[in-house]
Amino acid sequence: MSRLAVEESVVQQLTLDREDRLCPECGQRMHVRSRRSRSILTLEGPITLSVGLVQCCDQQCQHTNLYSPEQEARLAMPRWGIGWDVFCWIGQRRFSRHWSVPQIRNELKDTYDLPLSDDAIEDHIASYQNMVAARHQDPQEMATLYRDNKDIVLSLDGLQPEKGHETLYVVREVTQNRVWFAEPLLSGATDEIRKLFLRTKEIANDLGLNVVLWISDKQDAFVKCVADEFPDVPHRFCANHFFRDLAKPVLAIDSTAKKKMRANIRGLRALEREVLESQQAEQTVTNEQAGEINEVLDPSSLAGEGGAVVLDFCSVVRGILNDNHGGPCNPPGIRMVDALADVQESLARIAASGKSGPAFSLLDRLKGFIDRGVAGQQETFSRVRGYTDQVCEVVEILSVDEGGSLSCRAPLFAAKLAEFESYADDKIYQSMAKMMTSFEVGLFAGVELSEYPYDNLDIERWFRGPKSHERRIHGHKHAGIRIVREGPTLIPTLDAHAQHPGVFRERDLTRFANATAPVSQLASQERHKIMKKSRSKKNESFS
Repeated sequence: MSRLAVEESVVQQLTLDREDRLCPECGQRMHVRSRRSRSILTLEGPITLSVGLVQCCDQQCQHTNLYSPEQEARLAMPRWGIGWDVFCWIGQRRFSRHWSVPQIRNELKDTYDLPLSDDAIEDHIASYQNMVAARHQDPQEMATLYRDNKDIVLSLDGLQPEKGHETLYVVREVTQNRVWFAEPLLSGATDEIRKLFLRTKEIANDLGLNVVLWISDKQDAFVKCVADEFPDVPHRFCANHFFRDLAKPVLAIDSTAKKKMRANIRGLRALEREVLESQQAEQTVTNEQAGEINEVLDPSSLAGEGGAVVLDFCSVVRGILNDNHGGPCNPPGIRMVDALADVQESLARIAASGKSGPAFSLLDRLKGFIDRGVAGQQETFSRVRGYTDQVCEVVEILSVDEGGSLSCRAPLFAAKLAEFESYADDKIYQSMAKMMTSFEVGLFAGVELSEYPYDNLDIERWFRGPKSHERRIHGHKHAGIRIVREGPTLIPTLDAHAQHPGVFRERDLTRFANATAPVSQLASQERHKIMKKSRSKKNESFS
């Protein structure tokens, strides 16, 4: 951008001349050969630069390049229409505060009177993302960070937002809470995963670091690669992944019972329709009698407060039935039954009041719908509660927050395993015992390293937090496929801003001004373009 549509009266004029005038080839003094004009936008207002270009005048010197002033690069990079201050401001709002592009554009216009298009902002965001990611992964920066700490703990986890797409694997160092790198892979095969461990080993060796512990879930490829590439390093399995796998058969029973119960609670819409039709009829009568004094409605009538209460109860029940949240210690079905029990108790108190009327009749019908749905699955949910209590006991055994070292809890874990094995006729307990046996060696690996965590949830939180890659499906937050396509630079950039929430400066990023996206990221983006094109109805080349 060489010219900006701004008022000439507010443009600051600035003349730049090169300080170092010595020719790098012959050492002769260079002279100003020409001047060029350049306009840039800054947070303090637009600036027009008069840039003096110098050149060696010695006829015998082979070095004929033109040199611009050193100060120009500190104001803005070549071919930029904005200054470093605007560039860093945009990046900080995007990756630290998670502003959208329109929000950034409007703020620049309203507060600083800077007219930038969405396309220009997106281009600068992409450049900023490459620079900050390169800085975050720079060997010099990492060497400074680990100068006083040579023992490190590494964690690995993956994310696949959509089936059929790549999985983004992230390697994170625990002691400094720093993401080392992220890599999208098409396959989770051992040979592909091994590339991650080889790269990690190379980084650790270059920095002179000693890996004392690995933390990951119990994926076969992870277990194999840690054993091969880090043979003397303990491999701790993520306790959170273990809890989810342990409770998987329990959650399956809970899910089936929840679906059956929800299917039997029918009639909410019919109750709501009766109330709405009654209210509509009353509104019609009111419009026809406009200007006249109407009689006070019966509070229990459907057109009055009673109808509103019925609608509120129906909304509460619908919200409970649509709630699928929960976990190993609090299954969704149990949450649903407990919430419906509160509604049943409230409806029972209304029924016991002995009052009558249309609204009370509808509430009584609603109570019957709930009673019918819950009664059919009482026995199943009773079993789920028993299994869940056992899962909670295992969680408590492995929870170091309860006090005592993990090594002291190993005998308690073994006793609980023996208890589950004693239930020979119960398939659920047998499945839980088998899972505990397979995880036992990894759950207590490196127990002497008690100051380090026993799960890798910090990586998973990257995939759940409010970031620019997020999208919504059916009311739930899901990480979009963009996090995989741009993961190699997006994840380090987000991590850099988590540790440095302020604005980066020109001096922080100048050294990385020519950074580009890694090959894996470009390849992932290209694959996505091809996949998107193949799904397009307008494209006939794949049909």
